[in-house]
Amino acid sequence: MSIFILEDDIIQAAQLRSVVEKISEQFQLPFDFIHVTSKYEEIIEKIPLTNFVPIYFLDIEIKGEERKGLQVAQEIRKHDTQGIIVFVTTHANFAPISYQYMVSALTFIDKGLPNDERNQLMTQCLLHYQALNQTKMPTDDFIIENRHTTVRVPFETVVYIMTDGPHRLTLVTTNRNIHFYGTLKEIEKIDDRLLRCHQSYLVNTEQISAYDAARKNIVLKNKETIPVSRRMGKTVRQLVKGE
Repeated sequence: MSIFILEDDIIQAAQLRSVVEKISEQFQLPFDFIHVTSKYEEIIEKIPLTNFVPIYFLDIEIKGEERKGLQVAQEIRKHDTQGIIVFVTTHANFAPISYQYMVSALTFIDKGLPNDERNQLMTQCLLHYQALNQTKMPTDDFIIENRHTTVRVPFETVVYIMTDGPHRLTLVTTNRNIHFYGTLKEIEKIDDRLLRCHQSYLVNTEQISAYDAARKNIVLKNKETIPVSRRMGKTVRQLVKGE
């Protein structure tokens, strides 16, 4: 699990983190990290670096802005369409209007509830998160493991991988981008369905829709295009034709 907590009250942030850690220990729920912050920008910046679909516990009022958490949830959805959003707030009265923000929140947890009730709701959220991840656990995973990172995503979501600086790569999936360290030479050996179509790109051949010979581009199912090197043009053309 990858867990984000947005809370601008230092004491409440520490309490929330402690509750999450105790629940995780009690039910043996492994987590990659728990990131607690009062700055929503830190969450947005870290989303592409997560190895697992996250769960977000968001306060609604941040630094005096009553609906800031709802706006943050909208920003999160631009980068993560699958993560679970839970609002932990004194503004549970905003629940009826949250649909207007179209962020698909799982629930609202009222900070004013007795500790036992609040912790029970937190437990339900984390167990739901775990169950959802297990239900969606694919049998065909794309796994990258090196001394810098471990990345695991369903192979069917892999679109392409591109260089993004010295020894730095970006894995583009159907729902998010993941940045990590490595080389395309290492990655292309992982799965035969990956094609080195260009010096800077590895493409999932199952995501190829067409080949634009004039522009020397692969057209992907998501309508994006990526370049094809001159020497790989014939290979890609034959692949598209099914030869």
